[in-house]
Amino acid sequence: MLRKILIIFIVMLMACIIALTITIFDAQTVEIEKTKGVADISTKPSIVALTSAMKNFRASLSSELLADASFPLGHKESYSWTNTPPGRNDDRGGIRFDALSIDQLTRFYEVLNVFLSDDGYTKVSLITKGTETHISNINPSFWASNLYYIALFGNPETDGSWGFQLDGHHLALNFLVHGDAVFIVPAFIGTRLATVNGTEVLENERGNAFALLNSLDENQRTKAIQTGRRRLQVGPGRSTDPFLNHDYSEFVGGGLKASEMNASQKEHLRNLIKTYVYNLETEFADIWMTDIDAGLDDTYFVWIGGTTINDPIYYRVFNPAVWIEFNNESGLDHIHTITRAPNGNDYGIFALNRVPKPLPEHYTSADHHNVIDGLFDYHDEE
Repeated sequence: MLRKILIIFIVMLMACIIALTITIFDAQTVEIEKTKGVADISTKPSIVALTSAMKNFRASLSSELLADASFPLGHKESYSWTNTPPGRNDDRGGIRFDALSIDQLTRFYEVLNVFLSDDGYTKVSLITKGTETHISNINPSFWASNLYYIALFGNPETDGSWGFQLDGHHLALNFLVHGDAVFIVPAFIGTRLATVNGTEVLENERGNAFALLNSLDENQRTKAIQTGRRRLQVGPGRSTDPFLNHDYSEFVGGGLKASEMNASQKEHLRNLIKTYVYNLETEFADIWMTDIDAGLDDTYFVWIGGTTINDPIYYRVFNPAVWIEFNNESGLDHIHTITRAPNGNDYGIFALNRVPKPLPEHYTSADHHNVIDGLFDYHDEE
């Protein structure tokens, strides 16, 4: 009898050891998968400054707020953004501006300040602090100002790869730090009103486009100016990014190629592109611009709409390293723009499209992603 008990005990002990070994192995495997592709912490001074600003913001948050804001790199929340104005009871993921104290919000704006150029920061500040006051007066029961959400991805305390998202009405910015590199794609920036506190929010986005158009000769204008609906081709969806797995080539649709422009016209094109690229801090924008210049002759420019400064317009720029669109949604006072990295390079190396797989049904079924279509701030224009 004692022998049987001993045998049973030994068998059970061996089973426990095997189970524990499997558990440890699985845990190690999960950890390897979780950290795959994560860069070492950068010692580059400019990256250290970005990391310090983010650590300062994170340190100001309570443990509850930090937990609410935090997601792993490549999490589906990265792709859950839209230009739709959030309702007062919406949950867009992360933490909302009005959950933050003045000090906490100030520290977050300091994060934006070190990531963005002076021009980029001015646009974001005008949109989040100025235009939303106007829109909330239109329908205060639903469109409240200050409804912006912050989501944090990865951990700058322990890793060299991390990012964050700012998501709200007329603004959706996706930042990623990966080692020494910094990215800001996709970046949706829009406005209504066009002018806030005497400043035209997207003045150069419009003015530099007309400078390029007006520099073209008749033959070039014939190629650049097309007919069709004015609308963003790869703009935001109603809850998540519908173009995660697209290379955008299906939307190119011809236009005027930069190789057909003279040196002066190419400089106008570069100035237009730089208006978007240099929303990012100059050091990082310079690197991006180097990639863009390498493919400048393969850049296409398309224009739809009127050709005078008082006309509503649409244009797009397609370069191997950047995709840009601008549209007057309704009249001159309502503008949407989008900046992306084509050929599957949105969201950096942690994007779902780096390991293709079906988008979770959660995207279309989860209650906190449902949006009233009547409030969707997006229109097709003739």
